This record gives sequence, structure tokens and C-alpha cells, in this order.
Amino acid sequence: MKNIFGKKTSKEELEFVMYCLIIMCVSCLLFVFFRNLDLCYDLGKDDTDGLIAKLLPENVTLLAMAVCSVLIYLMLRNVQKGLVFTKRNSNLIMTIGVVLECNGILQMIFNAFLSDTQAGNTIPMIYLLLGVFFLFIACLFKVGIRMKEEQDLTI
Repeated sequence: MKNIFGKKTSKEELEFVMYCLIIMCVSCLLFVFFRNLDLCYDLGKDDTDGLIAKLLPENVTLLAMAVCSVLIYLMLRNVQKGLVFTKRNSNLIMTIGVVLECNGILQMIFNAFLSDTQAGNTIPMIYLLLGVFFLFIACLFKVGIRMKEEQDLTI
């Protein structure tokens, strides 16, 4: 539905953003899944000394992307119901941030203890930065919810 100026309504814009987010998470999930299959195939040909060092970080990221995809889907359902600035959405965003932070910390631990090289240290930093960003957005959501509640009480 469009308003009188021919632009999309804010609900449609939010739904579009949420669909884009879920498509991005699913594509990341598929990328990590196929990367895992490729690593399993490569490890089957070579010796299996580095099996844990190569597969464990990939599987942790796969799990984190799956959890984030489910959380984004739950947010999408809330937005479709017209529930945008709610405590539940704020908590979902906070949970996404915590999942990304945990993934970044675990990736740093895997790089420190399981990897012989220091080549992949930028990947955990990206997860940590994204996690902080999501935690910041969740705090902004909480402030917005509080402001909305105060405005609803004002007559």
C-alpha cells in the first residue's frame, strides 16, 4: 500500500528491510554449510590431523548464523503484526548481538589455540564489531520504547 505521495508506508519499508536481513542470514548460513562440506571433502583426501582445527570454527559460525536467522524470522513476524518498537524485538536484537559477540570470542579462542598461523584474526573482530553494533541498536530500541511509553501516558 502506498501513501498519497506514492511512497511505501513505514510498515512496508520495515518488512522489506527484515526480508533483506533474513535473506542475508540464510545466504551466510548456506555459504558456511557449503564451506563445511568442502572442508570435509578436502580432509577426507588428506590426513585428519587438522580436522578439529578446521571444522570447529566453521561449525560454531554455522550455529551462530542459524540462531541469528531464527531470531530475525521472529522479528519479521512481529513486524508483520505491526509490533515494531516492543520489548520483545529489543530483546531479540540484544540476543542477536550476544550470539555474534560469543561467536567472535570463540573464533578468537580457536585462532589462538587451534591455529598455527595468525592469518584469520580479522574475522573474529568483524563478529565482535557486529555484535557491539546490534547491542547498541538494542539499547536505542529500549530508549525509543521508553520514550513511546512516556508519550502514550502524556495527554
